[in-house]
Amino acid sequence: MISQKNNKNFLIDITRSLIVPLIAASCFIIWVFYLFKYPIITFPVIFVIFTFVYVLSGYVYGIVLLTFAIPVAFFVITPDTTDNLLLICETVWLIFVFLRLEHYRGLWVSSKIKLNVENEILDRDITLIQSAIIENENISKATKQKIQTFQKLENIIKTLEENMNSTNFTEVIEEITQDFMGKGKFTIKRQSSKDIFVNYARFNKSPLLISNTKEDNRFSNEDYKDYTSVIVMPIELENNYWGSIKGYTKTQKETFNDYDLRQLSILANILGLTINNSALLKQIETLAITDGLTGLYTKTYFIERLEEEFERAKISNFPISIAIIDIDYFKLVNDTYGHLAGDNFLKQLANILKKRFRGIDILARYGGEEFVVLMLHTKKEECFAILEEVRMGIENKTFVIPIDFYTSKKIKKTISIGLTTLTDEKDIYEFIKRADDALYNAKNSGRNKTAMYN
Repeated sequence: MISQKNNKNFLIDITRSLIVPLIAASCFIIWVFYLFKYPIITFPVIFVIFTFVYVLSGYVYGIVLLTFAIPVAFFVITPDTTDNLLLICETVWLIFVFLRLEHYRGLWVSSKIKLNVENEILDRDITLIQSAIIENENISKATKQKIQTFQKLENIIKTLEENMNSTNFTEVIEEITQDFMGKGKFTIKRQSSKDIFVNYARFNKSPLLISNTKEDNRFSNEDYKDYTSVIVMPIELENNYWGSIKGYTKTQKETFNDYDLRQLSILANILGLTINNSALLKQIETLAITDGLTGLYTKTYFIERLEEEFERAKISNFPISIAIIDIDYFKLVNDTYGHLAGDNFLKQLANILKKRFRGIDILARYGGEEFVVLMLHTKKEECFAILEEVRMGIENKTFVIPIDFYTSKKIKKTISIGLTTLTDEKDIYEFIKRADDALYNAKNSGRNKTAMYN
């Protein structure tokens, strides 16, 4: 379609620039020839009229007028009817040709104008599309950078969580920061830092950025030494200062800027959240295995550890013992002084038991007023002696329990203990039942006793 239009435009241009001028020139030559041969006043008049019309109406209509004027002149100078008729036919044909040429020229001009308008629209659309492409490329590039940053941050979080409890955790943070920032040298400064830059950021509770040490007068030249730029980002855990990330550069090519400050701020927030989450997780784990009132292990955790030690003792053949401790007549404390007083007494007793048993022993709150202890690598005679010492210490202890905000009460209490040592028990529940049976015997025989299962 485009090729056909181009061919058509080419023919129109050839007609306008070559054929039409040749025809007009031929007519003019004929007219001049007859003008000199038959000098009649009609010709100059016609020429003047032709020139006037040509100036006013343009070359095409001027040529038409010229073509029409020539046969008129022939009619004057020659009486031959046949020649005149032929000349009239030729004149009409020439006029038709000129008018058609003008028509096509008009179409060509309008088509060219339309084409120019369309080209301008296309150029504008192309410019808009190119701008959109460039914008999309920029968005794609920015999105790709964000994805890469998120991937880096994901790896950082994973690395921090894996090394949270390691002894070189500070070194891990420094390596992560160094890799994430990509320039400068970074160190972690904790609570006792004597670094003047770190203390400045800490006490002002805001980051510190010195892009050019030569233009900053807040610190002395001795403090700057050979630093070209310094950056410090405090790390807080629940609004409490944990430490700071300090970075410095020694060359002008690696100076820190606002972008580096934003990047370091993101990393510091992630580090703070990770450390805080780890601390919360430890608290949750502790709460899951710790009794909320006494601070001792829960019965569930005790059973889990007993299963592990039971199997280990069976395989390795080392002695383990269970002792169940019950407070004699504890219900009277609650009934007489109230449950708050009873809870306070349980806390005091739990603190005494913590101090009396070893670190390897597993002490837990077994029930309301019952406690249980798993004693590892200890023979039954030694266990009995330790438990008797605990029992007599409780017997001789005077407890002070609060009655209300202004009143307290001194009381004395005793405990009964049932002890058993692992022999031929098939599982832990049989093991626990034998200790419970021993406790039952201690209570039935008068309480305030340590009974061993036979």
